[in-house]
Amino acid sequence: MTRKSYTAVINYLDDNKIHIDKDEFELQLEGHPNFPSLLAFSDALHFFNIENYSYRIDNDEKDILPEDFLALVKGELAVVNNIGDKITVNGSQTEDFFSEWENIILIIEKPEEQFNTKSKLDYTYINWGIVTLLFLFLFVYDDSNLVLKLIFATTGLIGFIFAREAYKKTHGKGTFIPVGVCKSNYLNTDCDLVFNSKKWKIFNKIDLSEISLLFFTSQIVCFILLSLIKNIEFFFEIYQYGLFAFIPVAFLSLFYQVFVVKKYCPVCMVIIASVCIQLVAANLISFTSKKPDISAVLFLIGSLGSLIVLMNFRIINQNAQKDENTLKRNLKFRRNYQFFKNNLSLQKKVENKDFSNAFVFGNEKANQTLTFITNPFCKHCKEFYPVFLKLVKKYSDELRINIFFDIDLSRDDLDNRTVHVNLTNIYINSENKIEFLEALSSWYNVQGYNEDKSGWYQKYSKYFGSSENALALLKGHEKWVSSNGVHFTPNIFINDTEYPVQYERADLEFFIPELLSEN
Repeated sequence: MTRKSYTAVINYLDDNKIHIDKDEFELQLEGHPNFPSLLAFSDALHFFNIENYSYRIDNDEKDILPEDFLALVKGELAVVNNIGDKITVNGSQTEDFFSEWENIILIIEKPEEQFNTKSKLDYTYINWGIVTLLFLFLFVYDDSNLVLKLIFATTGLIGFIFAREAYKKTHGKGTFIPVGVCKSNYLNTDCDLVFNSKKWKIFNKIDLSEISLLFFTSQIVCFILLSLIKNIEFFFEIYQYGLFAFIPVAFLSLFYQVFVVKKYCPVCMVIIASVCIQLVAANLISFTSKKPDISAVLFLIGSLGSLIVLMNFRIINQNAQKDENTLKRNLKFRRNYQFFKNNLSLQKKVENKDFSNAFVFGNEKANQTLTFITNPFCKHCKEFYPVFLKLVKKYSDELRINIFFDIDLSRDDLDNRTVHVNLTNIYINSENKIEFLEALSSWYNVQGYNEDKSGWYQKYSKYFGSSENALALLKGHEKWVSSNGVHFTPNIFINDTEYPVQYERADLEFFIPELLSEN
Protein backbone atom coordinates (compact mmCIF):
# COMPACT_ATOMS: atom_id res chain seq x y z
CA MET A 1 0.00 0.00 0.00
CA THR A 2 1.09 3.55 -0.66
CA ARG A 3 -0.30 7.03 -0.07
CA LYS A 4 -3.22 6.16 -2.37
CA SER A 5 -4.62 4.03 0.44
CA TYR A 6 -4.31 6.92 2.92
CA THR A 7 -6.12 9.24 0.50
CA ALA A 8 -8.88 6.66 -0.01
CA VAL A 9 -9.45 6.25 3.75
CA ILE A 10 -9.53 10.02 4.31
CA ASN A 11 -12.03 10.48 1.48
CA TYR A 12 -14.17 7.64 2.81
CA LEU A 13 -14.22 9.27 6.25
CA ASP A 14 -15.09 12.65 4.75
CA ASP A 15 -17.90 11.10 2.68
CA ASN A 16 -19.37 9.62 5.86
CA LYS A 17 -18.87 12.86 7.83
CA ILE A 18 -16.43 11.21 10.23
CA HIS A 19 -14.02 13.97 11.19
CA ILE A 20 -10.54 13.29 12.56
CA ASP A 21 -7.26 15.13 12.91
CA LYS A 22 -5.69 14.12 9.59
CA ASP A 23 -2.15 14.99 10.62
CA GLU A 24 -2.50 12.91 13.78
CA PHE A 25 -4.03 10.06 11.76
CA GLU A 26 -1.08 10.14 9.37
CA LEU A 27 1.34 10.18 12.30
CA GLN A 28 -0.33 7.20 13.98
CA LEU A 29 -0.48 5.37 10.66
CA GLU A 30 3.13 5.82 9.61
CA GLY A 31 4.35 5.24 13.16
CA HIS A 32 2.75 1.79 13.17
CA PRO A 33 5.34 -1.03 13.02
CA ASN A 34 3.27 -2.84 10.36
CA PHE A 35 2.73 0.19 8.10
CA PRO A 36 1.55 0.14 5.35
CA SER A 37 -0.46 -3.03 6.03
CA LEU A 38 -4.23 -3.18 6.48
CA LEU A 39 -3.61 -3.75 10.21
CA ALA A 40 -1.86 -0.36 10.43
CA PHE A 41 -4.91 1.40 8.98
CA SER A 42 -7.25 -0.52 11.27
CA ASP A 43 -5.23 0.28 14.41
CA ALA A 44 -4.87 3.95 13.42
CA LEU A 45 -8.66 4.18 13.11
CA HIS A 46 -9.08 2.47 16.48
CA PHE A 47 -6.82 5.16 17.96
CA PHE A 48 -9.66 7.62 17.17
CA ASN A 49 -12.29 5.28 18.65
CA ILE A 50 -13.54 4.47 15.15
CA GLU A 51 -14.72 0.88 15.04
CA ASN A 52 -13.77 -0.92 11.84
CA TYR A 53 -13.99 -4.47 10.59
CA SER A 54 -12.29 -6.34 7.76
CA TYR A 55 -13.88 -9.26 5.95
CA ARG A 56 -12.97 -11.67 3.20
CA ILE A 57 -15.79 -11.84 0.65
CA ASP A 58 -15.75 -14.32 -2.23
CA ASN A 59 -17.09 -13.28 -5.62
CA ASP A 60 -20.07 -15.60 -5.26
CA GLU A 61 -20.98 -13.66 -2.08
CA LYS A 62 -20.88 -10.23 -3.74
CA ASP A 63 -24.63 -9.79 -3.22
CA ILE A 64 -24.00 -9.12 0.49
CA LEU A 65 -21.64 -6.19 -0.16
CA PRO A 66 -22.79 -2.90 1.39
CA GLU A 67 -23.42 0.25 -0.65
CA ASP A 68 -20.13 1.88 0.26
CA PHE A 69 -16.95 0.40 1.70
CA LEU A 70 -13.19 0.27 1.37
CA ALA A 71 -11.67 -2.60 -0.58
CA LEU A 72 -8.22 -3.84 -1.48
CA VAL A 73 -7.83 -3.31 -5.21
CA LYS A 74 -4.46 -4.12 -6.75
CA GLY A 75 -2.77 -3.85 -3.37
CA GLU A 76 -4.33 -0.48 -2.49
CA LEU A 77 -7.33 0.52 -0.42
CA ALA A 78 -9.98 2.17 -2.58
CA VAL A 79 -13.39 3.76 -1.93
CA VAL A 80 -16.06 1.58 -3.53
CA ASN A 81 -19.67 2.58 -4.11
CA ASN A 82 -21.97 -0.29 -4.91
CA ILE A 83 -25.36 1.10 -5.95
CA GLY A 84 -27.64 -0.91 -8.17
CA ASP A 85 -25.69 -2.52 -10.97
CA LYS A 86 -23.06 0.23 -11.01
CA ILE A 87 -19.78 0.08 -9.13
CA THR A 88 -17.44 3.04 -8.84
CA VAL A 89 -13.89 2.83 -7.51
CA ASN A 90 -12.44 6.11 -6.23
CA GLY A 91 -15.15 7.99 -8.12
CA SER A 92 -14.65 6.25 -11.47
CA GLN A 93 -17.17 3.75 -12.79
CA THR A 94 -15.66 0.36 -13.61
CA GLU A 95 -16.78 -3.02 -14.86
CA ASP A 96 -13.57 -4.81 -13.85
CA PHE A 97 -13.88 -4.49 -10.07
CA PHE A 98 -14.53 -8.17 -9.34
CA SER A 99 -11.56 -9.24 -11.42
CA GLU A 100 -9.20 -6.71 -9.83
CA TRP A 101 -10.09 -6.67 -6.13
CA GLU A 102 -8.48 -8.98 -3.57
CA ASN A 103 -11.76 -10.05 -1.92
CA ILE A 104 -10.99 -8.07 1.24
CA ILE A 105 -13.12 -5.16 2.43
CA LEU A 106 -12.81 -2.73 5.32
CA ILE A 107 -16.01 -1.35 6.82
CA ILE A 108 -15.90 1.66 9.14
CA GLU A 109 -18.63 2.17 11.69
CA LYS A 110 -19.57 5.77 12.31
CA PRO A 111 -19.09 6.47 16.02
CA GLU A 112 -22.00 7.83 18.01
CA GLU A 113 -19.70 10.40 19.58
CA GLN A 114 -16.89 12.13 17.76
CA PHE A 115 -14.08 11.73 20.30
CA ASN A 116 -10.95 13.74 19.59
CA THR A 117 -12.94 16.19 17.48
CA LYS A 118 -13.74 19.03 19.81
CA SER A 119 -15.41 21.84 18.01
CA LYS A 120 -12.89 24.46 17.10
CA LEU A 121 -13.21 27.81 15.49
CA ASP A 122 -12.46 27.34 11.80
CA TYR A 123 -9.97 30.08 11.06
CA THR A 124 -9.94 29.18 7.35
CA TYR A 125 -13.34 30.77 6.78
CA ILE A 126 -12.38 33.78 8.90
CA ASN A 127 -9.16 34.32 6.95
CA TRP A 128 -10.90 34.10 3.59
CA GLY A 129 -13.63 36.38 4.86
CA ILE A 130 -11.01 39.00 5.75
CA VAL A 131 -9.39 38.63 2.32
CA THR A 132 -12.76 39.05 0.59
CA LEU A 133 -13.57 42.19 2.59
CA LEU A 134 -10.11 43.59 1.84
CA PHE A 135 -10.56 43.18 -1.92
CA LEU A 136 -14.06 44.66 -1.80
CA PHE A 137 -12.62 47.64 0.04
CA LEU A 138 -9.90 48.04 -2.61
CA PHE A 139 -12.48 48.00 -5.42
CA VAL A 140 -14.54 50.70 -3.69
CA TYR A 141 -11.43 52.67 -2.67
CA ASP A 142 -10.31 52.91 -6.31
CA ASP A 143 -12.84 51.86 -8.97
CA SER A 144 -10.57 52.55 -11.97
CA ASN A 145 -9.89 49.62 -14.35
CA LEU A 146 -12.48 47.66 -12.41
CA VAL A 147 -12.91 44.86 -14.99
CA LEU A 148 -9.18 44.20 -15.22
CA LYS A 149 -8.85 44.33 -11.45
CA LEU A 150 -11.68 41.82 -11.01
CA ILE A 151 -10.05 39.45 -13.51
CA PHE A 152 -6.64 39.65 -11.82
CA ALA A 153 -8.05 39.42 -8.30
CA THR A 154 -10.20 36.39 -9.14
CA THR A 155 -7.58 34.47 -11.13
CA GLY A 156 -4.86 35.44 -8.64
CA LEU A 157 -6.82 34.03 -5.69
CA ILE A 158 -7.82 30.89 -7.62
CA GLY A 159 -4.23 30.41 -8.71
CA PHE A 160 -2.99 30.87 -5.15
CA ILE A 161 -5.50 28.32 -3.78
CA PHE A 162 -4.56 25.68 -6.34
CA ALA A 163 -0.83 26.43 -6.09
CA ARG A 164 -1.14 25.87 -2.34
CA GLU A 165 -2.94 22.58 -2.96
CA ALA A 166 -0.21 21.60 -5.43
CA TYR A 167 2.40 22.38 -2.78
CA LYS A 168 0.52 20.29 -0.22
CA LYS A 169 0.23 17.37 -2.62
CA THR A 170 3.91 17.59 -3.52
CA HIS A 171 4.80 17.46 0.17
CA GLY A 172 2.46 14.62 1.03
CA LYS A 173 -0.38 16.48 2.71
CA GLY A 174 -4.11 16.03 2.19
CA THR A 175 -6.12 18.56 0.22
CA PHE A 176 -9.75 19.51 -0.35
CA ILE A 177 -9.67 18.26 -3.96
CA PRO A 178 -11.85 15.12 -4.37
CA VAL A 179 -9.95 11.96 -5.21
CA GLY A 180 -12.34 11.34 -8.12
CA VAL A 181 -11.08 14.52 -9.80
CA CYS A 182 -7.37 14.13 -9.14
CA LYS A 183 -7.32 10.42 -9.91
CA SER A 184 -9.69 9.16 -12.56
CA ASN A 185 -9.18 6.52 -15.23
CA TYR A 186 -12.06 8.00 -17.19
CA LEU A 187 -10.47 11.47 -17.23
CA ASN A 188 -6.93 10.02 -17.39
CA THR A 189 -5.92 12.19 -14.41
CA ASP A 190 -3.49 11.46 -11.59
CA CYS A 191 -2.26 14.49 -9.63
CA ASP A 192 -0.06 12.51 -7.25
CA LEU A 193 1.74 10.82 -10.14
CA VAL A 194 2.40 14.14 -11.88
CA PHE A 195 3.54 15.94 -8.73
CA ASN A 196 5.73 13.20 -7.31
CA SER A 197 7.14 11.67 -10.48
CA LYS A 198 10.85 12.42 -10.94
CA LYS A 199 11.27 11.12 -14.49
CA TRP A 200 13.03 14.35 -15.39
CA LYS A 201 16.12 15.20 -13.36
CA ILE A 202 15.17 18.86 -13.50
CA PHE A 203 12.27 18.16 -11.13
CA ASN A 204 14.73 16.89 -8.52
CA LYS A 205 16.07 20.46 -8.36
CA ILE A 206 13.04 22.57 -9.27
CA ASP A 207 9.69 22.40 -7.50
CA LEU A 208 7.04 23.85 -9.82
CA SER A 209 4.53 23.98 -6.96
CA GLU A 210 6.86 26.31 -5.03
CA ILE A 211 7.37 28.50 -8.09
CA SER A 212 3.60 28.73 -8.62
CA LEU A 213 2.96 29.51 -4.96
CA LEU A 214 5.62 32.25 -4.98
CA PHE A 215 4.23 33.69 -8.23
CA PHE A 216 0.65 34.04 -7.00
CA THR A 217 1.60 35.10 -3.46
CA SER A 218 3.79 37.95 -4.70
CA GLN A 219 1.12 38.88 -7.24
CA ILE A 220 -1.58 39.22 -4.56
CA VAL A 221 0.71 41.18 -2.22
CA CYS A 222 1.78 43.59 -4.98
CA PHE A 223 -1.84 43.94 -6.14
CA ILE A 224 -2.87 45.04 -2.64
CA LEU A 225 0.09 47.43 -2.14
CA LEU A 226 -0.33 49.17 -5.48
CA SER A 227 -4.10 49.39 -5.09
CA LEU A 228 -3.62 51.20 -1.80
CA ILE A 229 -1.52 53.93 -3.46
CA LYS A 230 -3.98 54.04 -6.42
CA ASN A 231 -1.41 53.07 -9.02
CA ILE A 232 -2.65 49.64 -10.04
CA GLU A 233 -1.79 50.59 -13.63
CA PHE A 234 1.91 50.06 -12.83
CA PHE A 235 1.03 46.53 -11.66
CA PHE A 236 -0.79 45.80 -14.93
CA GLU A 237 2.05 47.28 -16.98
CA ILE A 238 4.57 44.88 -15.43
CA TYR A 239 2.33 41.84 -15.83
CA GLN A 240 1.43 42.85 -19.38
CA TYR A 241 4.89 41.66 -20.37
CA GLY A 242 6.04 39.68 -17.35
CA LEU A 243 3.39 36.99 -17.82
CA PHE A 244 5.03 35.95 -21.07
CA ALA A 245 7.82 34.45 -18.97
CA PHE A 246 5.31 31.92 -17.61
CA ILE A 247 4.57 30.51 -21.07
CA PRO A 248 7.72 28.28 -21.20
CA VAL A 249 6.87 26.95 -17.73
CA ALA A 250 3.30 26.16 -18.87
CA PHE A 251 4.55 24.35 -22.00
CA LEU A 252 7.09 22.45 -19.90
CA SER A 253 4.37 21.27 -17.54
CA LEU A 254 1.99 20.31 -20.36
CA PHE A 255 4.69 18.45 -22.28
CA TYR A 256 5.64 16.55 -19.11
CA GLN A 257 2.03 15.53 -18.49
CA VAL A 258 1.18 14.55 -22.07
CA PHE A 259 4.35 12.84 -23.24
CA VAL A 260 6.30 11.78 -20.14
CA VAL A 261 3.93 10.62 -17.39
CA LYS A 262 0.99 10.46 -19.82
CA LYS A 263 -1.43 11.61 -17.15
CA TYR A 264 -3.13 14.96 -16.63
CA CYS A 265 -3.22 17.09 -13.51
CA PRO A 266 -6.41 19.19 -13.08
CA VAL A 267 -4.65 21.33 -10.45
CA CYS A 268 -1.87 22.22 -12.89
CA MET A 269 -4.44 22.96 -15.60
CA VAL A 270 -6.27 25.44 -13.34
CA ILE A 271 -3.00 27.21 -12.53
CA ILE A 272 -2.02 27.42 -16.21
CA ALA A 273 -5.51 28.60 -17.19
CA SER A 274 -5.41 31.35 -14.52
CA VAL A 275 -2.13 32.71 -15.87
CA CYS A 276 -3.32 32.52 -19.50
CA ILE A 277 -6.47 34.47 -18.62
CA GLN A 278 -4.35 37.12 -16.93
CA LEU A 279 -2.02 37.30 -19.93
CA VAL A 280 -4.87 37.75 -22.42
CA ALA A 281 -6.68 40.30 -20.21
CA ALA A 282 -3.56 42.39 -19.58
CA ASN A 283 -2.88 42.64 -23.32
CA LEU A 284 -6.43 43.09 -24.61
CA ILE A 285 -7.99 45.41 -22.04
CA SER A 286 -6.58 48.93 -22.31
CA PHE A 287 -5.43 50.97 -19.33
CA THR A 288 -3.65 54.29 -18.93
CA SER A 289 -0.17 54.16 -17.42
CA LYS A 290 0.79 56.45 -14.57
CA LYS A 291 4.20 57.54 -13.37
CA PRO A 292 5.95 54.84 -11.35
CA ASP A 293 6.84 57.20 -8.40
CA ILE A 294 7.24 54.82 -5.41
CA SER A 295 5.31 52.02 -7.14
CA ALA A 296 8.47 50.28 -8.33
CA VAL A 297 9.85 50.26 -4.80
CA LEU A 298 6.61 48.83 -3.39
CA PHE A 299 6.49 46.20 -6.14
CA LEU A 300 10.05 45.17 -5.31
CA ILE A 301 9.26 45.10 -1.58
CA GLY A 302 6.16 42.97 -2.20
CA SER A 303 8.01 40.49 -4.41
CA LEU A 304 11.09 40.16 -2.18
CA GLY A 305 8.93 40.07 0.94
CA SER A 306 6.89 37.19 -0.49
CA LEU A 307 10.10 35.36 -1.43
CA ILE A 308 11.57 35.77 2.07
CA VAL A 309 8.33 34.63 3.76
CA LEU A 310 8.00 31.56 1.54
CA MET A 311 11.69 30.67 1.98
CA ASN A 312 11.20 30.88 5.73
CA PHE A 313 8.02 28.83 5.42
CA ARG A 314 9.96 26.24 3.42
CA ILE A 315 12.63 25.96 6.12
CA ILE A 316 10.00 25.65 8.84
CA ASN A 317 8.17 22.99 6.81
CA GLN A 318 11.38 21.02 6.24
CA ASN A 319 12.24 21.13 9.95
CA ALA A 320 8.71 20.08 10.85
CA GLN A 321 8.96 17.22 8.36
CA LYS A 322 12.23 16.09 9.93
CA ASP A 323 10.68 16.21 13.41
CA GLU A 324 7.64 14.31 12.16
CA ASN A 325 9.82 11.65 10.52
CA THR A 326 11.80 11.26 13.73
CA LEU A 327 8.59 10.91 15.73
CA LYS A 328 7.29 8.32 13.27
CA ARG A 329 10.47 6.29 13.59
CA ASN A 330 10.24 6.50 17.38
CA LEU A 331 6.60 5.43 17.31
CA LYS A 332 7.39 2.53 15.00
CA PHE A 333 10.21 1.42 17.29
CA ARG A 334 8.20 1.90 20.46
CA ARG A 335 5.19 0.01 19.15
CA ASN A 336 7.14 -2.93 17.82
CA TYR A 337 5.68 -5.88 19.71
CA GLN A 338 8.87 -7.93 19.73
CA PHE A 339 10.82 -5.10 21.37
CA PHE A 340 7.99 -4.62 23.85
CA LYS A 341 7.87 -8.33 24.64
CA ASN A 342 11.62 -8.46 25.25
CA ASN A 343 11.39 -5.38 27.50
CA LEU A 344 8.41 -6.82 29.35
CA SER A 345 10.33 -9.99 30.18
CA LEU A 346 12.91 -7.90 32.09
CA GLN A 347 10.35 -6.22 34.38
CA LYS A 348 9.59 -7.21 37.96
CA LYS A 349 7.05 -9.92 38.75
CA VAL A 350 4.19 -9.74 41.22
CA GLU A 351 4.94 -11.28 44.60
CA ASN A 352 1.34 -11.47 45.75
CA LYS A 353 -0.76 -13.36 43.18
CA ASP A 354 -3.93 -13.24 45.24
CA PHE A 355 -6.41 -11.27 43.11
CA SER A 356 -9.48 -12.26 45.15
CA ASN A 357 -9.97 -8.76 46.59
CA ALA A 358 -9.72 -6.95 43.25
CA PHE A 359 -12.57 -5.28 41.40
CA VAL A 360 -12.97 -7.85 38.64
CA PHE A 361 -14.30 -7.31 35.12
CA GLY A 362 -14.27 -9.28 31.90
CA ASN A 363 -13.83 -13.04 31.87
CA GLU A 364 -12.93 -14.23 35.38
CA LYS A 365 -11.79 -17.60 34.00
CA ALA A 366 -9.55 -16.17 31.28
CA ASN A 367 -5.91 -17.27 31.21
CA GLN A 368 -4.68 -13.73 30.48
CA THR A 369 -4.99 -10.99 33.09
CA LEU A 370 -4.69 -7.22 33.00
CA THR A 371 -4.32 -5.46 36.35
CA PHE A 372 -4.81 -1.72 36.73
CA ILE A 373 -3.71 0.09 39.90
CA THR A 374 -5.28 3.53 40.24
CA ASN A 375 -6.20 6.29 42.64
CA PRO A 376 -9.42 8.35 42.41
CA PHE A 377 -7.36 11.54 42.89
CA CYS A 378 -4.63 10.71 40.34
CA LYS A 379 -4.56 13.12 37.35
CA HIS A 380 -2.46 10.77 35.23
CA CYS A 381 -4.97 7.99 35.92
CA LYS A 382 -7.70 10.26 34.59
CA GLU A 383 -5.76 10.70 31.33
CA PHE A 384 -5.23 6.96 30.87
CA TYR A 385 -8.69 5.88 32.00
CA PRO A 386 -10.45 6.32 28.58
CA VAL A 387 -7.90 3.93 27.05
CA PHE A 388 -8.48 1.48 29.88
CA LEU A 389 -12.26 1.61 29.29
CA LYS A 390 -11.69 0.84 25.60
CA LEU A 391 -9.69 -2.25 26.58
CA VAL A 392 -12.42 -3.41 28.98
CA LYS A 393 -15.06 -2.99 26.29
CA LYS A 394 -13.05 -4.62 23.55
CA TYR A 395 -11.36 -7.54 25.31
CA SER A 396 -13.71 -8.42 28.16
CA ASP A 397 -14.32 -11.89 26.65
CA GLU A 398 -10.61 -12.71 26.51
CA LEU A 399 -9.15 -11.01 29.58
CA ARG A 400 -9.66 -11.07 33.30
CA ILE A 401 -9.35 -7.40 34.25
CA ASN A 402 -8.48 -6.47 37.83
CA ILE A 403 -8.61 -3.03 39.44
CA PHE A 404 -6.86 -2.17 42.70
CA PHE A 405 -7.01 1.13 44.55
CA ASP A 406 -3.68 2.42 45.84
CA ILE A 407 -4.87 3.42 49.31
CA ASP A 408 -3.18 4.03 52.64
CA LEU A 409 -5.83 3.41 55.30
CA SER A 410 -3.53 4.68 58.04
CA ARG A 411 -3.74 8.24 56.65
CA ASP A 412 -5.71 10.70 58.74
CA ASP A 413 -7.74 11.96 55.78
CA LEU A 414 -11.47 11.36 56.17
CA ASP A 415 -12.42 12.77 52.73
CA ASN A 416 -9.95 10.50 50.96
CA ARG A 417 -11.19 7.43 52.80
CA THR A 418 -14.85 8.37 52.20
CA VAL A 419 -14.38 8.58 48.43
CA HIS A 420 -12.64 5.19 48.34
CA VAL A 421 -15.37 3.64 50.48
CA ASN A 422 -18.16 5.14 48.35
CA LEU A 423 -16.62 3.88 45.10
CA THR A 424 -16.06 0.45 46.62
CA ASN A 425 -19.69 0.31 47.77
CA ILE A 426 -20.79 1.12 44.22
CA TYR A 427 -18.83 -1.93 43.03
CA ILE A 428 -20.20 -4.15 45.81
CA ASN A 429 -23.85 -3.08 45.65
CA SER A 430 -24.47 -2.48 41.94
CA GLU A 431 -25.96 -5.37 39.98
CA ASN A 432 -24.25 -4.26 36.80
CA LYS A 433 -20.59 -3.79 37.69
CA ILE A 434 -20.16 -1.52 34.67
CA GLU A 435 -21.80 1.16 36.81
CA PHE A 436 -18.64 1.21 38.92
CA LEU A 437 -16.54 1.97 35.82
CA GLU A 438 -18.93 4.76 34.86
CA ALA A 439 -18.93 6.13 38.40
CA LEU A 440 -15.12 6.19 38.50
CA SER A 441 -15.05 7.94 35.12
CA SER A 442 -17.55 10.54 36.37
CA TRP A 443 -15.55 10.98 39.57
CA TYR A 444 -12.37 11.74 37.62
CA ASN A 445 -14.27 14.60 35.97
CA VAL A 446 -15.38 16.19 39.27
CA GLN A 447 -12.55 15.29 41.66
CA GLY A 448 -10.89 18.73 41.47
CA TYR A 449 -11.15 21.00 44.53
CA ASN A 450 -13.29 23.58 42.72
CA GLU A 451 -15.67 21.14 41.05
CA ASP A 452 -19.29 20.64 42.14
CA LYS A 453 -19.63 17.03 43.27
CA SER A 454 -23.26 17.17 44.41
CA GLY A 455 -24.55 15.69 41.14
CA TRP A 456 -22.20 12.74 41.44
CA TYR A 457 -23.20 12.02 45.04
CA GLN A 458 -26.89 12.35 44.19
CA LYS A 459 -26.62 9.89 41.31
CA TYR A 460 -24.69 7.17 43.15
CA SER A 461 -25.82 7.65 46.78
CA LYS A 462 -28.27 4.75 46.40
CA TYR A 463 -25.27 2.39 46.49
CA PHE A 464 -23.66 3.92 49.59
CA GLY A 465 -24.09 1.83 52.71
CA SER A 466 -22.12 0.28 55.53
CA SER A 467 -18.41 0.91 55.28
CA GLU A 468 -17.43 -2.42 56.88
CA ASN A 469 -17.52 -4.56 53.73
CA ALA A 470 -15.94 -1.79 51.70
CA LEU A 471 -13.09 -1.33 54.18
CA ALA A 472 -12.48 -5.10 54.29
CA LEU A 473 -12.10 -5.09 50.50
CA LEU A 474 -9.91 -1.99 50.56
CA LYS A 475 -7.61 -3.61 53.13
CA GLY A 476 -7.07 -6.35 50.58
CA HIS A 477 -6.20 -3.66 48.01
CA GLU A 478 -3.75 -2.03 50.42
CA LYS A 479 -2.08 -5.35 51.18
CA TRP A 480 -1.77 -6.33 47.49
CA VAL A 481 -0.34 -2.96 46.44
CA SER A 482 2.12 -2.87 49.35
CA SER A 483 3.35 -6.46 48.96
CA ASN A 484 3.98 -5.93 45.24
CA GLY A 485 5.95 -2.73 45.73
CA VAL A 486 3.67 -0.46 43.71
CA HIS A 487 4.79 3.12 44.32
CA PHE A 488 2.97 5.13 41.63
CA THR A 489 -0.27 5.26 39.68
CA PRO A 490 -1.43 4.47 37.14
CA ASN A 491 0.42 1.18 37.19
CA ILE A 492 -0.31 -1.85 35.08
CA PHE A 493 0.53 -5.52 35.28
CA ILE A 494 0.17 -7.82 32.29
CA ASN A 495 -0.39 -11.28 33.74
CA ASP A 496 2.22 -11.32 36.52
CA THR A 497 4.64 -8.79 35.00
CA GLU A 498 4.78 -5.00 35.48
CA TYR A 499 4.20 -2.87 32.40
CA PRO A 500 7.53 -1.22 31.42
CA VAL A 501 7.78 2.34 32.69
CA GLN A 502 9.58 3.36 29.46
CA TYR A 503 6.35 2.95 27.49
CA GLU A 504 3.40 5.31 27.37
CA ARG A 505 0.41 3.83 29.18
CA ALA A 506 -1.77 4.62 26.16
CA ASP A 507 0.44 2.35 24.00
CA LEU A 508 -0.98 -0.64 25.86
CA GLU A 509 -3.86 -0.89 23.39
CA PHE A 510 -1.38 -1.66 20.60
CA PHE A 511 0.14 -4.62 22.43
CA ILE A 512 -2.92 -6.37 23.87
CA PRO A 513 -4.11 -7.76 20.48
CA GLU A 514 -0.62 -9.15 19.80
CA LEU A 515 -0.46 -10.65 23.28
CA LEU A 516 -3.83 -12.37 22.91
CA SER A 517 -3.13 -13.66 19.40
CA GLU A 518 0.23 -15.04 20.53
CA ASN A 519 -1.35 -16.95 23.39
